[in-house]
Amino acid sequence: MFEILDAVLERAQARGAADVEVYGERSTSHRIKVYRQEVEQLTAAQRRGVGVRVFSGGAVGHAYTSDLSDGALDDLVQRAVDNAAVSDPDEFAVLPQPGGEPADVHPFDPRLEAATDEQRIAVALEVEATALAADPRVKTVEDTMYVDGDGEVFLASTAGVRGSFRAGQCYAFAYVLAEQEGQVETGYSYSVGRALEDLDPAFVGNEATERATRLLGATKCPSMKAPVILDPFVSAAFFGVLSSALTADAVQKGRSLFAGREGERVAGELLELVDDGTLEDGLDSAPFDGEGVPCGRTPLITGGVLQGFLYDTYTGRKAGRASTGNGMRGGYSGLPGVRPSNLVITGPATPLDEIVAGMEKGVLVTDAVGIHSGANPISGEFSVGISGVLIENGKFTTPVREVTLAGDIVGMLTSIRALGDDARWVPGGSIFTPSVVIDGMAIGGT
Repeated sequence: MFEILDAVLERAQARGAADVEVYGERSTSHRIKVYRQEVEQLTAAQRRGVGVRVFSGGAVGHAYTSDLSDGALDDLVQRAVDNAAVSDPDEFAVLPQPGGEPADVHPFDPRLEAATDEQRIAVALEVEATALAADPRVKTVEDTMYVDGDGEVFLASTAGVRGSFRAGQCYAFAYVLAEQEGQVETGYSYSVGRALEDLDPAFVGNEATERATRLLGATKCPSMKAPVILDPFVSAAFFGVLSSALTADAVQKGRSLFAGREGERVAGELLELVDDGTLEDGLDSAPFDGEGVPCGRTPLITGGVLQGFLYDTYTGRKAGRASTGNGMRGGYSGLPGVRPSNLVITGPATPLDEIVAGMEKGVLVTDAVGIHSGANPISGEFSVGISGVLIENGKFTTPVREVTLAGDIVGMLTSIRALGDDARWVPGGSIFTPSVVIDGMAIGGT
């Protein structure tokens, strides 16, 4: 692949481009879906391609291709040069420079490559079988999947950036439908890891069933102001929305409620929020980001105080700061953009049983609908639909649904009073979070 990248660099320089960056990718993925203990879908896919950025006179031209023949590479370079010629100059658009040694992280486990289709199918079958056997009220497992991905990234530029790494991950997933007296409730779960041996298919089946059946008989609860416990799935969704407001891009575009608040208290003092792309078990860990800048650990909120924001090369240059190694790409066809790597929520942990036992009245929130559309990262206000279980006198009592949870993000953060002992990785953004207890939330019911 480096031979191809070098050929693109040479072609671009021959066309007068002084500053050039080439990003290459090749990957293999598997997706298996089972239904009623039969394989319903088995897909294996391979992907490879390159993308090139040409910097010329303050303008940037980008192009990409999956055809790596000589003629296609000629066309690729010409398109990038042509695109630069018709793009507006931008003083902050510069070729990323070498940023030191890559982080010492190795996000690939060779056991993933050694897995067979039979083993992949066995994982999915066990997930479904466990879910169906866990409770007679489970009528069907709507979705049972095993998915993995094994990819390599290559980067080279005229600035001297040059590197590659391999990364892999897999997950098992179940989406369960449980029924009782005509009422249907759903529940889901997943297990993630670097290799099949890291997955726990029985846990996935049991947890998905438990999350569905515990909501059977759910009704609206009375409207009230009370503490809530956001379970890790819901907590991850909220922090995922919050993370966009912690990027320099959002701040510079006036789309962040945290703009101008560095050094201020924005959360409860026990909250520690960190972006860390160097964790060995992090789903999005890597030696360097999509621009070749070494990944690192960036504190965002410490002791409840806002420490700063995430930067890529462009936003860093605009702010007069260095990139934090958060110039991420979705693949060879995309441009780098600033976003989190692994978002980690930590702090003093309290056993969840103790949290519930000490709660006179509250709600355990196990599902929230419309977080991404119902939460505004600019104003911080949100209103979302939730399902969960009522807590009364230290015990779980009635399941609830068709209830709303409303407030504002900063108010929510400053009202965090405890973190559970059940932290886990949640995919779809690579977030490591426990259950989060928030005081005085507005719950809208009957």
